[in-house]
Amino acid sequence: MDAKTRERVERIRAMEECLVRCVEATAQLSAACKQWREALEDSRILEEYYHGGDWMEDYEADERGELPDDLLRGVLSEDAVYDYISDRQELAKELLRTALAALES
Repeated sequence: MDAKTRERVERIRAMEECLVRCVEATAQLSAACKQWREALEDSRILEEYYHGGDWMEDYEADERGELPDDLLRGVLSEDAVYDYISDRQELAKELLRTALAALES
């Protein structure tokens, strides 16, 4: 095999690897986007709970010891829901920037 053919073969192999990575990343992102879209209703409900007053009532009831000891209550931590909402907003912005970069390339 001459040098030009070897160079071509290496280029094709490298491009094949690029294609495989791109196809895999696209499939993973597509699945993640579908999952995130499906969670939007849960997200809306959670944000409404947090901002609508029920969260504070539940938090205060927990502070008074009115809830069962074995109740999972991560949602009542002072930062969990707020941090989730902030993280979701930042991720949405990142997705927009990434989508724009993909469209411009």
